[in-house]
Amino acid sequence: MTSPVAAAIRISWVRNASYALRLVEDVPAERFVEGLPLNHPAWIFSHLNAYAHIAIALARGQAFTDPANHRYGAKSEPASDPADYEPKASLLTAWSRLHDDGAQALDQATDAALAAPTPLGRWRTLHPTVGDMLVTLMVKHESGHLGQLSAWRRNLRLPRVPL
Repeated sequence: MTSPVAAAIRISWVRNASYALRLVEDVPAERFVEGLPLNHPAWIFSHLNAYAHIAIALARGQAFTDPANHRYGAKSEPASDPADYEPKASLLTAWSRLHDDGAQALDQATDAALAAPTPLGRWRTLHPTVGDMLVTLMVKHESGHLGQLSAWRRNLRLPRVPL
């Protein structure tokens, strides 16, 4: 039986997936790296896709690699060279697939799985359980970066996209 916490996380996860695609549907691929020093769409999607893999692994109780030194991890910075990123279509295809996989993982998550200790020690102090970490990765972290994407749009004089 699905955990009520996982079901609540799923609501934001699914809504974020749709909102993110609306934020970039009218953005030409060649503009995906514009707007530095703001986080641009190529970096945001690369970064969030990297952490989506981790969230899915956590929800499934699977091992994952610490993202501390990941190419698009927390220490990374957006670059202006399009060659540093997958093309827009690839990023968005991966985004959609990862969000579908994440929703399925949440559908199968149990209270016991969410109560398990966060496997990555450096995260455990602030996020003692898998459920705590999933709220952060799948809701807070993703929503924060989508807010950056919305601000990026406005900075480039693109129209507002309603939530």
